[in-house]
Amino acid sequence: MRASVATFTLLAVFGVLLFGPETAPAPASAEPPAPAAAAAPIVVELFTSQSCSSCPPAEAYFRELAARPGLIALEWHVDYWNDLRHGDAGRWHDPFSSPAYTERQRTYNERLRGSPGGYTPQAVVAGRAETTGSNRKTIEGLIVEAGKTRPAATITATRDGNIRFSVTGAPKNAQALLVTYRLAATTAVKGGENQGRTLDSAHLVTGAKKLGSGPTFSTPLPASGEGCALLLSEPGLGRILAAAACPP
Repeated sequence: MRASVATFTLLAVFGVLLFGPETAPAPASAEPPAPAAAAAPIVVELFTSQSCSSCPPAEAYFRELAARPGLIALEWHVDYWNDLRHGDAGRWHDPFSSPAYTERQRTYNERLRGSPGGYTPQAVVAGRAETTGSNRKTIEGLIVEAGKTRPAATITATRDGNIRFSVTGAPKNAQALLVTYRLAATTAVKGGENQGRTLDSAHLVTGAKKLGSGPTFSTPLPASGEGCALLLSEPGLGRILAAAACPP
């Protein structure tokens, strides 16, 4: 009997070493884990001017942001620099500037800084916080913080002869804005603080149109060299709740 017990014990140990410990099979009804939801893009806005000598470094940084996945980087060119004379260089009228873009900056500053007064270059991240547009460290930190907030809505963009946006989960009072922009532009500046410089920019806003309440929107395909995005914000130009770029 002792030899039989020893043999049985030896075989059992060999079986554990060869096949591993016995594990319970997964239930037949078990489902694979759902894939993680794709992160919603974060909107990073730069208020700038071609007449501002401290703005080119910020615009260079925003060219990098415009190429980064997961971000929608936009350049809004304000118009209050157009009337400022810089010595013998005189004035420079920024061809991409608009009073409407200046008003957007003022509205942001009224809420974020308690005063409508603006400055350039100024960055606004997700409609939640502002800082100097060339302050890379702070902007990167604000992008990280914005990424921790779950979007309040979902926007799906498809392309089928037009661009179609479908919005789900948005508050009833959310405001939709369709933004169009030049993918890239190079300008030889002939006056103002940047006289004699050639400026390269990306995602320069060329138009912004308020849309209805949705939940679906349609817009023609962007022209060659242009892009577009839908921004969904709280009323009164509050925080950006969700955004989507037009499919290329």
